[in-house]
Amino acid sequence: MEDKIVLDRETFKALAVDTRVKILKILDERQHTLTDLAEELGMAPSTIKEHLDRLVSAGLIKQIDKGRKWKYYRLTSKGKQILNPYEKKVWIILATTLVALFVSVYKLLFKLQGLVTPISWEISKAAEKATPLARGTETMDYTTTIPSEITVIATKIPYTELFVVILFVLILGICVGYLIKKKKVI
Repeated sequence: MEDKIVLDRETFKALAVDTRVKILKILDERQHTLTDLAEELGMAPSTIKEHLDRLVSAGLIKQIDKGRKWKYYRLTSKGKQILNPYEKKVWIILATTLVALFVSVYKLLFKLQGLVTPISWEISKAAEKATPLARGTETMDYTTTIPSEITVIATKIPYTELFVVILFVLILGICVGYLIKKKKVI
């Protein structure tokens, strides 16, 4: 399924001017006042005010009046969707991957715990079966052959769970990298 962003006529007209797109990108980082935007863009406040009014009427930004001297402008959800169309999906994938990673790590640790006891038991059993080479010396030198039980345990290592955990960590890293690149901060 192809992702599409549907723009109405008002939104399309608002985005047709480069200055307005720059304003949207600046507001994507954080909220700003009219004066902040005028200084950053090197334009007259009256010109910036016209652009802001057009963006407000298109529903891409909103003016926040907290009863103070300064009025701030911030992106609306519609504006965020246009600038970052994949961000919501990345957050969903990130959250799902985190849950799946915790479940996979728990399952992996549970299976590894079940292997620890049999391995130590098999090693002690192998030591009992070992035959001493030199009797009568203070230290006995044992030759041991690895019993077939231990080699069977090596094949019981949960490789599938290890692979799944590594895969989820990789997906997690890609999502976090995307968000860091997009926002510069998490």
